[in-house]
Formats: sequence, C-alpha cells, structure tokens
Amino acid sequence: MAKPLPALGLVIGVIASYAAMVAASYATTRLLIRVQVYNSDLGRVLPWLLLIIAVAVVLGVLMMVPVIGSGVTTGAGLLLTVVGVAVLVLPIKEALDLVRLFQFPGSKYGGSYLLFDGSVILFGIPLLLIGIRRWAVDAKLAKLMAGPGQLQDGYQPGYPQQQPQQWGGYPGQQQQPPPPQYPGQQPPQ
Repeated sequence: MAKPLPALGLVIGVIASYAAMVAASYATTRLLIRVQVYNSDLGRVLPWLLLIIAVAVVLGVLMMVPVIGSGVTTGAGLLLTVVGVAVLVLPIKEALDLVRLFQFPGSKYGGSYLLFDGSVILFGIPLLLIGIRRWAVDAKLAKLMAGPGQLQDGYQPGYPQQQPQQWGGYPGQQQQPPPPQYPGQQPPQ
C-alpha cells in the first residue's frame, strides 16, 4: 500500500472541483436556456449533458484513488461548502462577484443557478465529512502499516523498550522454568 498523500489530494480536489463547478455552471446554464425557449432538439442538449457526466466521472475517479482520494474528497467538499454558504450569506453585490469567479471564460452567460439555490451546500457538507473521516482512517492505517522502528514522517522512533529482567538473568537469555515442586517441599528463596 502506498503512503497516503492527503495534502496533495486536498490541493487537487480544490482545483478539480473548481474546474468542475465552472464546467457545470456553463453546462447547466445552457440546459436551462433550452428549457426556457422550449427547444426539444436533443442534439443541442447532448453535448452539455455529456460534459456534466464527464466532469462527474473525472472527479469521482480522483476521489477513488487510494493515495489522494481522502484529500480530493475533503477539498471538493470544502470548496462546495464554502462557496455555497458564501453565496447565500454575502450581500448580493459580493455574491455576484463571487459567482463570476465560476463563470466560463469568455461566456456571455452569468453564474449558474446551482450556486444560488443551496444545492452545492447539500453536496459539499457530506463530501467534506466523508473526506475528513477517510483522511483520519487513512492516517491511522498508514501508521499501523508502518510498524515499529520504521521511518514515519521524518521521525525515526527508538526501538521498543525491553521489559526489565525480573528473574536475574542476562539480556537475551531465556528464562528457565523453576524446578518442579514436590508435596511438602519448601519453595526456593
């Protein structure tokens, strides 16, 4: 098992989630326009639907990678939660400025409805909690797999301390069992 790198996954998760939110914002806006103008042409819808599916698959695969998955999940949940809460609690002008950060470059369409209805919070908080839990489990498993006396995070622990010899023998010498006791015999002192 490779050593988990959740901090790297956290960075990748935030970046990948940002890219996913930008792509999803643009695609969902295009899909909503189709509904508003009553356009039932599937050829105009399919590319945007496939974009959303592709973004979800890429993000899901990144979350499944054992080495960085906990960090990616935590990063995605963190970004979704923070942005979702910020859009809902900031004053309208600042919220619109924040949403422009998730606008597809060169697009004439504004931010997605997804950022304004709280649904990113609905997905962000569970991802954040799952990511944190998985990060803790990965850290615990990595510590258990390392074993005693092995290098862990730049720290070389000492060898386990030996139990004190209570029977008067020399270190490394096997303790001999006491001689058998016969009825009426006094134990040796």
